[in-house]
Amino acid sequence: MTQTRSNVPNKEQRRVAFITGASGGVGKATVEHFRSQGWAVAATSRDPRTLRPQQGDNDFLGIRLDLSDHASVNAAVAEAEERFGHIDVLVNNAGTGLAGPLEAMAIATLKEHFETNVLGSTVVTKAVLPGMRRRRKGTIVNVTSIAGRLGLPFMAPYAAAKFALEGLTEAMRYELMPFDIKVRLVEPSGIRTGFEHTWMTDAPYEREVSTIRRRMSVSAAKSLLPEKVADVIYQASVSTGSRLRFPTSDTAALLLLRSLLPDSIVQRLLRSAFLKEGR
Repeated sequence: MTQTRSNVPNKEQRRVAFITGASGGVGKATVEHFRSQGWAVAATSRDPRTLRPQQGDNDFLGIRLDLSDHASVNAAVAEAEERFGHIDVLVNNAGTGLAGPLEAMAIATLKEHFETNVLGSTVVTKAVLPGMRRRRKGTIVNVTSIAGRLGLPFMAPYAAAKFALEGLTEAMRYELMPFDIKVRLVEPSGIRTGFEHTWMTDAPYEREVSTIRRRMSVSAAKSLLPEKVADVIYQASVSTGSRLRFPTSDTAALLLLRSLLPDSIVQRLLRSAFLKEGR
């Protein structure tokens, strides 16, 4: 009797991505992109009810994960490894936005912002590393921002968190090289999603804060679609070279100007772009 082989890959053969912040925007688009390429996906959200797998879909797992709840992080990674056997790619996409004048920021608010955006991603990374190290295989993709390379007006807390994640990622790759674990940075600029910063303000700064919020609202409608960013995340995930940074197309142009122009001119350009009235 002739035996037929199953087309379903075993746990070791299956490619598995673990994606945080997957309920909408870039995270949701990234889940869909990986699935379209035949990957199994563990998608996480603070509210797993927002993650709706298709009935009978054995290659999708929706899990609760809250970056401020470290126990939920460890439980989510353990559940994904139990279900799929391993994690090939971690996409640290989840995060929050905080903007406004630094003087208006309560220290407790700043601590919470860093806890989520820097320590939260670090905890997820630490949770997946033992499995990747044992297999001597894996890729970690940290999604940052143009604000991780370029300080933008009234974005001090957000820029500080993204700069920190950029530095952490750049340094971490050296310690992971002996285990063949790759580390990548994806750096988008504006994205056409529902993501919004929490804005703080104070009377002396109100005029400029109002201006920049209006300008950002207008430019958001012209920003990249989340699917475009998801494609860059996927390309970073499967890249086999030593490249660290993967800016999106609009970010790459801005960074090129930043590298060519002196600080004084960059400052004038950014002030004009974000804070000049009547544009």
